[in-house]
Amino acid sequence: MLTIVVDAMGGDNAPGCVVDGTIEALKESGNRFEILLIGQEEKVRPLLEQHDLSNMNVRFMHAPEAITMEDIPAIAVKTKQESSLVMGLRLCKAKQADAFVSAGNTGAQMAASLFVLGRLPGVLRPTIYAYFPRIGEGLTNIVDVGANVDCKPENLVQFAEMLTIYQRYAAKIENPTVGLLNIGEEEGKGPDYLKQSYRLLQEAHAENKINFVGNIEGHDILGGKTTIVVCDGLVGNTILKFGESIPHFLASLLKPAMEKLVGSGQLDQNAAAIAGKAFKGMFEPFDVEKWGGVPFLGVDGISIVGHGRSSSRAIKNMIYMAEHMIEQRVNEHIAEVLS
Repeated sequence: MLTIVVDAMGGDNAPGCVVDGTIEALKESGNRFEILLIGQEEKVRPLLEQHDLSNMNVRFMHAPEAITMEDIPAIAVKTKQESSLVMGLRLCKAKQADAFVSAGNTGAQMAASLFVLGRLPGVLRPTIYAYFPRIGEGLTNIVDVGANVDCKPENLVQFAEMLTIYQRYAAKIENPTVGLLNIGEEEGKGPDYLKQSYRLLQEAHAENKINFVGNIEGHDILGGKTTIVVCDGLVGNTILKFGESIPHFLASLLKPAMEKLVGSGQLDQNAAAIAGKAFKGMFEPFDVEKWGGVPFLGVDGISIVGHGRSSSRAIKNMIYMAEHMIEQRVNEHIAEVLS
């Protein structure tokens, strides 16, 4: 049976939503894995006692310290060795657990994953990606989205290679396609590092490591031109945060517009309710919680990170993501290709 460590202290809504999400995952899955909740006992134990755990594959481990969203990642990892984040990853390193899940400080989790788990053979820099909606079926992943803001061309190529492996084995996309985000489609566009990245991506394509289709522009992301969009972490994180703001922005425009139409008699209440339901459905592709979280690609272990605002539903789906990464042996495939 797989053992998944869940950071009870990770996230804006922790530990309550983490405990609830853990119980939901075990109930929904029929106890097909074991969960080890790790966190501060005085905060977590009372929440666990509110549930009937007699038939649940859940254990608890006390961690006296917690890394917060305000902590500086590198300093926190070094000074808070008894935190739930560091202790949980140590259990994975010691092979006492198969995966680690947290919705806490992303920078700290990346730093701790590197410090405790290390890199897979051949990996220059681990990375993190994000899901984006697209026109039509399928999915688009952008990499990197914040783990690396000063990327070299060889880093971008490796990100494309690792995400290609992930999509092929975990997302079951037979032929992932890679696009380099640039200011134009022509080969000679962009600064020198993007021109060099283009050449290296072409070489990786010639070696059948990736399916590189060339430069793409911003409008191609939601258009679904490629399944993988490669960029440095500064650009990727900016796009990610902008994308997360779109549903809220559109909803803020929709509500007063609908109220105005109803108030003027141009739209009755029933029609407004139907229209509202339709618009709500439009926002569903932007729902990041259906994925729960994403793995750090390139670390020597399974480390899943989620959004700080994660709900119990997101925590549940993060646990499923951890299970999926283990079963699909994504790390083993990355090591085989890059080592």
